[in-house]
Amino acid sequence: MELFELVLLLLGAVLVSTVLDQMVPRVSLPLVQIGLGAAIMALSGAPIQVEVDPELFLVLFIAPLLFDEARHAEKRALWDNKGAIVSLAVGLVLATVLATGFVLHWIEPSVSLAAAFALGAALGPTDAVAVTALGKDVRLSQRQHALLSGEALINDASGVVSFQFAIAAAVTGAFSLADAAASFAVSFFGGIAFGLALGLVAALALRLIRSQGFESVTVHVVFEVFTPFIVFLLAEHADVSGILAVVAAGLLMALLPKELTPASARLKIASDSVWETLVFVVNGVVFVLLGMQLPQAIMPTWNGPSDAGLLVGLVLLLTVMVVGVRFAWVFVMERLAQRGVSGRAVARGALVTTLAGPKGAVTLSIMFTIPMSLASGEVFPNRDLLIFLASGVILCTLLLANFAVPLLAPRGKDAESSAGEGAASIRVLEGVLRQLREREVAGSEAAARLVARQYEERIKRLQLQDAPAARLVELRAESLACQRAYVQGCVDEGSVTHAEGRRYLDQIDRSAKVLRRGVHRGGADGAVGRFKVSVARLAHSFGRVIRRLRGAKQANEGSLEFRIGFERCALEFFETQATSADAETASAAAALAAECRAALEVLGLREDAGEADVPAVTAAAAGRAKTEVAEVEAEALRLELDEIQRLREEGVLDREAARKLREEVYLLQMTTSG
Repeated sequence: MELFELVLLLLGAVLVSTVLDQMVPRVSLPLVQIGLGAAIMALSGAPIQVEVDPELFLVLFIAPLLFDEARHAEKRALWDNKGAIVSLAVGLVLATVLATGFVLHWIEPSVSLAAAFALGAALGPTDAVAVTALGKDVRLSQRQHALLSGEALINDASGVVSFQFAIAAAVTGAFSLADAAASFAVSFFGGIAFGLALGLVAALALRLIRSQGFESVTVHVVFEVFTPFIVFLLAEHADVSGILAVVAAGLLMALLPKELTPASARLKIASDSVWETLVFVVNGVVFVLLGMQLPQAIMPTWNGPSDAGLLVGLVLLLTVMVVGVRFAWVFVMERLAQRGVSGRAVARGALVTTLAGPKGAVTLSIMFTIPMSLASGEVFPNRDLLIFLASGVILCTLLLANFAVPLLAPRGKDAESSAGEGAASIRVLEGVLRQLREREVAGSEAAARLVARQYEERIKRLQLQDAPAARLVELRAESLACQRAYVQGCVDEGSVTHAEGRRYLDQIDRSAKVLRRGVHRGGADGAVGRFKVSVARLAHSFGRVIRRLRGAKQANEGSLEFRIGFERCALEFFETQATSADAETASAAAALAAECRAALEVLGLREDAGEADVPAVTAAAAGRAKTEVAEVEAEALRLELDEIQRLREEGVLDREAARKLREEVYLLQMTTSG
């Protein structure tokens, strides 16, 4: 019962932190959560036992976080910066171990050299989660993003392995450099190889399940969530690095080619939704736990016989040492990589990269694995002091990341950010439009021209920015209600069969759910605008959904007339709203009306001065037109994904912008399936 209450307390603290994060925007979410954890410990009447087995901590929290980070990492950016990333993740960790160890042992001789090396190893890994939370206030370059994310994927393993060797030397009093190097190589490279093998097995297992027809959204998502835990445990059982195995498995599964279909789009949307929630909760729990453990780590030493001024001085000195070594390493590395850039600019960028890599929960969890006694049975000397020093450095680096990095690399005005997103979207659509015109195939020229006109309209609306996203969603939902009433009336009158009417009603319901999903995902975590552009363009392109409503084979001319009436129902509604005195409503309605007119062209309809000129279009001809347009639209969406990737590789799009644009395409792929 106590464990259950602790879990509820942690989840409640994470929930409260999301509210406080909006109230104190200048303080990063990790610091808010750490403060909540410390406040819970301070306000609790009785001591709350929150001791977590470090091995359990790694598999329960760190493994899924790193797996998700690996799945979403920019593979090309990691590969292009592989040398620098390995330098930071391995070389810098070892440099931190040596510098911290020698300095601490020199200042405080009572701390053995091996124990000081252990502290340096624990301070090696950075906390990428804390950096991610700074995204709303910080503008990092693409290279800085790649370095920080890549470093965080690997340096946990190098830090843990180095710590284990140092502790073994401190406990036994014996150390062999040759044995340590060999063990490090086996653990490091063995973890990568083991993870690649297990990732391949997992991918093949998913493919086998899919080929047998057993895959569903639930099976797919549960399998993905299950994977990092199994990979970590099997790798540790094989005496290789479980952390690197999880990272390697995640990267491999993300790199393997996947078929872009409406079904795969649905799976990805569901998977991303689950992982987004899971990662947010796990991150929050980690930092709340960190806040709850910090008092336990600090107070025994603080209340001890040691001088408080000396303790604070040691913390500050170690912080300066760790930050200084990191800055020197990054500056030299960047100076060699950017020879044509001024030294001042390189130094500023190196300082941002340095401070944006704070220490966090992994460091503290490693420190708690220090044994209570030596091999001789004596108490491990200065154990509480080492944990206290690590806790102090964690707090100092988190505070520097929260308050100093935004000053060095401010994000800028929201308007500038929005304008950048719009310009990126326009560039993607222009690239697709250019390729559509180049790829016109004989026999489908009309369909290609129609889809090209739709892209032209999307570009114009983006350039004008005259369609408020929220109002678009509202109007689209209201038009679906009108269309539902129209279909139900036709079914009651007998002008359309019950089966066909049911198909239309089911599609209307699915379309409404898609719109609601876009709205909910946009504001679930407090970032109200996250999916604003996606939902807006989804509404702008909703004519595609209407065309799929005509996806079933039609048997007679009456069915065609019903479909024309169905489309006109929405068009008349939007045209009525376009005359509204409210400027936002009129603008949004005009945009949606244009989409309806484009959809009507599929059936050969023409609108002229408000009157319809309806040629004699047979059901067979309409079916052929629908098929041709569907094929061109599917190809256009594939081209959009290719164009997004091309611009990302060229550096035009940053990681976040590319992710948003891809998710928009996935939503469109889902809504255009019939």
